[in-house]
Amino acid sequence: MADTGARKRTRARSARTVGERREAFNWQPVFIASVVAVILSIVVLVTVAADGASRGSGNPLPAEPAGPATEPATAPAAAGASPSPTAPPARPTPSPTPNADGAIVVACGDILAPLDKQHRLPADCEPPDLVQLPAEISAGGAQYLRREALDALLELFDAARLDGYSLAVNSSYRSYATQAQTYSSWVQLYGQEYADRTSARPGHSEHQLGTTVDVGARGLFLEDFSGTPEAAWLEANAWKFGFIVSYPAGKEQVTGYAYEPWHIRYVGRDVAAEVHRSGLTLREYLLKR
Repeated sequence: MADTGARKRTRARSARTVGERREAFNWQPVFIASVVAVILSIVVLVTVAADGASRGSGNPLPAEPAGPATEPATAPAAAGASPSPTAPPARPTPSPTPNADGAIVVACGDILAPLDKQHRLPADCEPPDLVQLPAEISAGGAQYLRREALDALLELFDAARLDGYSLAVNSSYRSYATQAQTYSSWVQLYGQEYADRTSARPGHSEHQLGTTVDVGARGLFLEDFSGTPEAAWLEANAWKFGFIVSYPAGKEQVTGYAYEPWHIRYVGRDVAAEVHRSGLTLREYLLKR
């Protein structure tokens, strides 16, 4: 009996030991799961905090790549809309086109093209219908004008002759290259400032049009022609034959050039009459067209 009781007590102790071990074993998964949950919660909180900090700092998350464009890149944006960051700005076609030197290049062949210090002809511009002046009115060897301008000039000289004045041409058509040499010679003789008042830079000269002449009389040309009766007659009558004195007295601030009573440009009778009536310089008139 004693032995039986001892065995019972031993079995009871064993049962308690197994139960205790089971209890010790059962809390471990729960504890591990709790630890994992806590770690995951911390990770989530850190991610959310980082996202909020990124948004608050004004640095947006990278955008997804855009799909293929469905409209032209230069299409105008709707009113009030911001321009697309990937589309280049629209580029309107300027007309006429500014050149690399800042001057506006005008059309070659247009007898009414404005030519001044801001507008110029292409370097390769040459009138298509140049004809040689008669020797009797040319004071500088072989010279050339466009046919229409020459016909009008002959009428002008005939009218002057009837009034007792014999006019001659000192200079007519000049190519771009010739004008470059002419301008350079004035710079060498009198300096840059004087040259810019009395001579056009290459491309900017009305002589390249083939419709412009420098007139003289009795061997008096350029400044020597100023103040002569022939100069007064030319200024009063040139417009009747389609010519305008391009650089009149007292208008240097407008034309950019000093007074040149010998320099006349053919623009056609109708336009010359309009310029004469308007009281504008030829430059002002042509720029208002």
